[in-house]
Parts: sequence; C-alpha cells; structure tokens
Amino acid sequence: MDGWASSLYQALKASGIGMVAYVPDEVTDPLLRLVQEDPALAVVPVTREEEGVAVLAGGYLGGVRGALVLQSSGLGNSLNALSGLCLAYQIPLLLVVSERGRLGEFNPAQVPLGRALPRILEALGIQAFWAEDGDRLGRLVERAAALAFASCLPVAVVLTPTLTGGKVLR
Repeated sequence: MDGWASSLYQALKASGIGMVAYVPDEVTDPLLRLVQEDPALAVVPVTREEEGVAVLAGGYLGGVRGALVLQSSGLGNSLNALSGLCLAYQIPLLLVVSERGRLGEFNPAQVPLGRALPRILEALGIQAFWAEDGDRLGRLVERAAALAFASCLPVAVVLTPTLTGGKVLR
C-alpha cells in the first residue's frame, strides 16, 4: 500500500520541491515519514492548513518551491489564504490532498466537505487531478507541479482512498 508514497516522494523531488508543509494525517503518514527523513527538504509541520499556505508562500518568495500536504476536510481551513494570497498574487504551490468524505468514509463529519471538494476547487479555479493509480502517480504529480509553477497558481493532486487505502476505523 505504501508504494504510492515512495512514488509521490520521488516525484516531489524530481519536480524541484524544496519545502513541504503539512498537517499531520494518518493517511499521508507514509509520505510524511519519507519527506521528514530527507535532509535536503525543509519540512514544516503546521497546526492549521492556512498556516501552511503562508509558510509556502514565503518560501516561494524566497526562491523555494513548496507542497502542502493536507486532508480534503482541511481544505476549507485554507480557502481564504489560498484565494487571498496565492490566487490573488499568483503564488504557486502544489496541494497534495488526501481525500476524505467519499469512498469508504466512516466519519459522517468528513462527508460534507468531501462531497463539495471538486466544486470548491473548481469555483476557485484551482486545477485538480485525482490520483487513483499508483503506476501513474509519479508522472501525474510531476506534471501537476510543472503546471503549478509554470502558471504561478496552486494546483491540487487528490489522493483517493483507492490509491492510499484511506483512513480505517479502528
């Protein structure tokens, strides 16, 4: 199941990502362990998603490409920072979003934002790509990152439960 994390990590490195901000998440933990072990990456744990947007915007203005790792339910926390900072001032970043509230979800509190995620991203004009296939994940992430930094806008890669295994009720 964690082969996806290695592919994603390698794609981040190949894309020139030098900073990763994240909100701790069980689903993305395999990826987060890999980035934390890499001394060449600036890895910044944040308490809220909009804090991660601000950290990465500052990094970009200092010449470092960044990725924000977050749950789809946390995207709602970052909307003002994404729209008022990144979109308004054309500051790119790669959003790596673990999908919650959809296929196989056990927590009803995750469902409303999970269902709305595609429409929210579309309403903001943030291009998003859903990753379901581990064999194609690396190429998808590299191309999404290239798009983000060429367009100077955020781009999202949504990691589906079919890819990651999702979060499981224990």
